[in-house]
Amino acid sequence: MLGRTPPKGSDWIHQPKFDGYRFLIAKIGQRVRLYSKSGVEWSDRLPDVAEAFAALRTDFILDGELCLCDGRGRSDFRTLHAEMRQRRPDTSRMAYYAFDLLFEHDVDLRRLALSERQRDLTRLCNKARKEVPYLFLVESFPEGEPLLEWCEHYELEGIVSKRLSSRYSSGACRDWQKTKCNSWRKVNQFRHKLFEGRKKPRQLTERDRALVRKREELARIRERLRDADLSQSLARELTKQQALLEREIAELERLS
Repeated sequence: MLGRTPPKGSDWIHQPKFDGYRFLIAKIGQRVRLYSKSGVEWSDRLPDVAEAFAALRTDFILDGELCLCDGRGRSDFRTLHAEMRQRRPDTSRMAYYAFDLLFEHDVDLRRLALSERQRDLTRLCNKARKEVPYLFLVESFPEGEPLLEWCEHYELEGIVSKRLSSRYSSGACRDWQKTKCNSWRKVNQFRHKLFEGRKKPRQLTERDRALVRKREELARIRERLRDADLSQSLARELTKQQALLEREIAELERLS
């Protein structure tokens, strides 16, 4: 939900809004998967990020923003957007700002109040920070207006206000409110036209859904082919499947 001014009250916290790509990072065992807001897997295209998070000993699912920072430490969406269009993006200046923890070990935390999830997220990030240089915790503040002024001064996107008693929600809800900085709105008018100015989001076509399925299947096959213990016959069969999927994906991409 988008608001003009931050909500007030003791049941709200306020966090700076970093301008990047929203990603879920899921670690189960030694496997790490990165999913965009639209559900597309990016693990193969961001292997350095996935490998860094694989070093952690616990299983988890994080929600956060993948950003590329400029020389002053500000998130730079234009540069990030251009980099993410490359086949293998350069992640050397990227940072992942975690703002929520959905699962830890085998425990589903989504039904817990935000205050409890924030406690667990802070503990996880503090333990993991030295092992994962990409990982940063999004800090929380009790008052929204001073934080919005600070973000305005440093030319950030704005703030997100969240109700401490709320459960996790993946989409827009009344318990999360964005307040944008005026300076950010002026500089990013093109973004409003591209993303926020649409009355209705574009519906996924059958082609889009087929591409997502085939890319996920291709990622699984590539993961299996990395196994040094594969038999030669199975490796040959998987290689054939990989080649077939790559051709099918190329055909679907040409239809765009």
